[in-house]
Amino acid sequence: MKLGDVLLNSCEWIWRFMILNFLWVVFMIGGGVVFGIMPSTIATFYILRKWVQGEFDFNILKTFKDVYKNEFINTNKCGLVFFAIFAFLAFDLNILFKIEAMYSTVLYILVMAVLFFVSMAFVYFFPAYVHFKSSNKEYIKNSFVLALSSPFQTILILIGFGLLYYMVQSNGGLLMFFCMVIPGYWVMHVLYKRFLQLQRSM
Repeated sequence: MKLGDVLLNSCEWIWRFMILNFLWVVFMIGGGVVFGIMPSTIATFYILRKWVQGEFDFNILKTFKDVYKNEFINTNKCGLVFFAIFAFLAFDLNILFKIEAMYSTVLYILVMAVLFFVSMAFVYFFPAYVHFKSSNKEYIKNSFVLALSSPFQTILILIGFGLLYYMVQSNGGLLMFFCMVIPGYWVMHVLYKRFLQLQRSM
């Protein structure tokens, strides 16, 4: 591939990421942030999945808007479940932090480990939601099962997050344009291969 082609391809990807990240922010705010973040993130992952699959010939705005509207209620129901779990764990951590006893330190570490696991399940939820067709209950359950059964993918995701964090630290201006889309693309890229592997083994 010629240098000119590489530069053109890079510019196209930067433009795609900027547009998609802009839509994510706008639609999240349009839903009042609290109710907009789940459907907006699902719509973002829906488009990221298409890009991972090599599909580019579609209207990004229309596709994003359609997915956002169609999945608004379902994704917020799932988001409420995750919010309740996070709130419960945060409440536990707050109580354990105030207790001055050896057992509280052990419990604090255990709850932190559970919090990490739930956080990874939350990350897995979005790509799983746009890839598989299931009920809300199954989406939530499968996100936990996938997080538990995919340690290699989890390590890859965390390495990617670490590298992206380093890049943002060095170039803070990138955060405004790519804060959601680039990490999301990495997660979708890693887990798409995992999903195909699981489907072949079924």
